[in-house]
Amino acid sequence: MQRLVLLSISVALVVPLASCAGGEGVASAPAQPVNAQGVGDDETEVRGNPTAGHTGPLPAGGAASCVESYAPKTLAGRAFAFDGVVLDIGASVSDRGDDADMKLPGVTFEVREWFSGGRGDTVAVDMQPPTTGSNSAEDPGDAYGIGSRLLVSGEARWGGSPLNSPIAWGCGFSRYYDPQSATAWRDAFARRAPAKSDAAHGHVSSSRQ
Repeated sequence: MQRLVLLSISVALVVPLASCAGGEGVASAPAQPVNAQGVGDDETEVRGNPTAGHTGPLPAGGAASCVESYAPKTLAGRAFAFDGVVLDIGASVSDRGDDADMKLPGVTFEVREWFSGGRGDTVAVDMQPPTTGSNSAEDPGDAYGIGSRLLVSGEARWGGSPLNSPIAWGCGFSRYYDPQSATAWRDAFARRAPAKSDAAHGHVSSSRQ
């Protein structure tokens, strides 16, 4: 009888210990960061991006006239370049209230990475309108919107430092974000000798991904 009691106690102790040992031996995957709604950060960005899945240059509605053709060498010649998410679309930041006004929208970005020409968490630049004015099936008319993640490059409209009245270039120099294009941009600017304006203002490539 004593042997049966001791055996029962031994089994009762061994079972939970074996269960704990098995749990410690299984590697658990790290949890993905989530927002207040319980959605992962990457998924949240895709849901909030009206142009998610788009690739290549921003559509210009057929009205663009290109000064240079898009290529790594010509891209590296741009005064500023960054990877950013559209936060707001407002009034022009480069118009001066005269006959030269282009009345382009000033687009504010949350900067994910600076490739050249700037630093800081946000920047506002003039860009093509968010709609192309087209109603064709190939071009639905929406180029970008609040939440769109874009690769943007351009020049200071009136000269001076890179972000003095900045205006984004079209013709492929401003594009929808994708990891491969971002890597190509990073490499293009890394191969470029630092511009004088970059060195003078301490502008370096920085990432906030």
